[in-house]
Amino acid sequence: MSSMTSFRQRGMAVIAALLVVIAAAAAATQVIERQGLLANVLISERNRAQAAWLLQGGLDWARVVLQTDARGNATTRLDGIWSQPIISMPVGTADDPDHALFSGQIEDAQGKYNLRNLADRARINPHEVQVLENLLQWLDIDTSLAMVMAQRVADSQFGEETMPKAVGLRDVDDLRALQGVTPHIIDVLQAFVTVLPDITPVNVNTAPAEVLGAVVDSLGLAGARKLVAQREQGLWFTNRGDFVNRTGHPEPDPKWRISVNSSWFRVTGEVDVDDMIVSLRAMLYRSDQGLSTIRWVSY
Repeated sequence: MSSMTSFRQRGMAVIAALLVVIAAAAAATQVIERQGLLANVLISERNRAQAAWLLQGGLDWARVVLQTDARGNATTRLDGIWSQPIISMPVGTADDPDHALFSGQIEDAQGKYNLRNLADRARINPHEVQVLENLLQWLDIDTSLAMVMAQRVADSQFGEETMPKAVGLRDVDDLRALQGVTPHIIDVLQAFVTVLPDITPVNVNTAPAEVLGAVVDSLGLAGARKLVAQREQGLWFTNRGDFVNRTGHPEPDPKWRISVNSSWFRVTGEVDVDDMIVSLRAMLYRSDQGLSTIRWVSY
């Protein structure tokens, strides 16, 4: 009996020792896993910080490009150097340039219809609502949404005796909250509509036919497409008078908000660092002297 009891005690001691070893191994595994997770987090944050820094450099690139274009061209045209996208440009270290890749694009925001034109001082502009209705009709979107958008713009403005009822729109995506505006409508509008801080004319050298025809209603969509086809063959509009002459009108309609130059540009960019992609959107304003300032930026 004494031998059996001693054997059992030794067996229990072995089992207890094994349990201690298993617990220690489990604890060590957890520590290693946590250290590995922390290391991955630190690497991700390092890559994110590096990508954000490189994107800031991308904004500086956009400002230089716009300034160079202003010095070399009297008009803003789609054949300008600013319109050429950058795709997967190596921006890593000298030893490993492909470690980080930058892609970027500058868009002429004044080549689109500016929703800010719909209202001023909380008063809706009926003519501009009609312009937007024409555009929505050609895009196969419910034209009643033009007044809904106009009211939203007016609600965000100071009136003569009223305060704003809503925050100002900054981007087309902000229209999602409006009744009747679906994600599909937002996707369609992105190529034709913008939101700028000020009332602006449409650049006839960069606007698509749908926008051009909506602003110059006497053209119609067919006439606008004809002018755009001429433009894309290199017959750019040199000034407002040149555009009016080619429309066949003896003189411009004072309601036409058109120009051959642009001051507002939208910049999009992304940096890929070790399969981590960080994106940026920004709005730049270019002054008459060609200098660009950042009006807003989001990552």
